Amino acid sequence: MARKNGKAQAAVETTALAANDAPRPIAALGNGPSLTTARVDEIEGDRVTITIRGRAFVALRDETLHPAVLRGAQRRGERVLVERGDAGEWLVIGALRTQPTPGIDVGEEFTIEAERVTLKARAEISLAADRASLVLRAEGEIESRAPRILSRAEGLHKITGRTLKLN
Repeated sequence: MARKNGKAQAAVETTALAANDAPRPIAALGNGPSLTTARVDEIEGDRVTITIRGRAFVALRDETLHPAVLRGAQRRGERVLVERGDAGEWLVIGALRTQPTPGIDVGEEFTIEAERVTLKARAEISLAADRASLVLRAEGEIESRAPRILSRAEGLHKITGRTLKLN
């Protein structure tokens, strides 16, 4: 028999759901709101193990929620927004941001990690850090400004142009 306290009851509900491989009504929560928040415990494809008020449930990831957003919420311990369907099944529909987002918020530090990063602009792209800057302009001009510019190469360092002007 399952005890009606937190983990033992949650284990029974999670196991029963996994065994049936289909969502079932969660009567123990009563007639509460259809929206609530949860913590993400595990992610296996579109199935997400979540914790709501200390109890574990298996939910499905909404197709509009990008898996990377869900993994980020799990990694940072951010809460997710879950919706309970008419049959009692849980659906993860979004993540609640608790950290600044690059391009939207100002933060202390951002790391963008990807296989490839592409920045595109019609007129200009600027990178600046205090007194140093790099500007790429649509007319084909690159401007770099800094009190000191250092360029290094392990092998050949090639500078080409129709004309070169030094000082």
